[in-house]
Amino acid sequence: MIKRLLLALAVVTLSACQILPERPVVALYQLPPSTITAATDSQGDAIRSLRLDRPGTSDALNGNRLLVLASDNSFEAYPNARWSAPVPTLWRDWLLDAFWRDGRIDQLSVVSDGLQAQFELGGTLRALHSEYDNGVLQASIRYDALLIDTRSREIVASQRFQTREPIADNSAQAAVRALGIAADAMAAELIDWTLRETRSTVDTRTQQ
Repeated sequence: MIKRLLLALAVVTLSACQILPERPVVALYQLPPSTITAATDSQGDAIRSLRLDRPGTSDALNGNRLLVLASDNSFEAYPNARWSAPVPTLWRDWLLDAFWRDGRIDQLSVVSDGLQAQFELGGTLRALHSEYDNGVLQASIRYDALLIDTRSREIVASQRFQTREPIADNSAQAAVRALGIAADAMAAELIDWTLRETRSTVDTRTQQ
């Protein structure tokens, strides 16, 4: 009797396993590491310290989905693909690494560390996704950067940065590669701008 019950239980369990669908494997992506290298004038115009904040984003970009903006302005997600972190955190941490690689600012941190710094870099990330432009699929990054004097909490400078990069095909892997190239191009401009604007502020303070 016991053997029959065990056999019946095994058959039921096997049947359930065959009925339940298998969960799709989800690939986790991060932006490719920045290719920025140490600046040759690493001591010439360095400020002492900078901290980076998570950018503001729309609700659509606040999660960890890899998105495509279709021609009708609706968002779609790449299937079975996710960023390794929510997009605002992903962007902040990637930028922090790019600043480290540049090497012209010795003391770098993020706002959540709770550390003192001369200046703070934040802003709004308006795009970090794929989108169609005249039927061509491109990686698009748009970042409205704000530089803040942490002592006075005044905005030192603001500027919109935008880069695009063609995507080789419709895969998530190709989109991530193109977004990495676009991010690298933006970081080079953003770092130079940050150093120029903060140095100008420091020089103005010195003259006062």
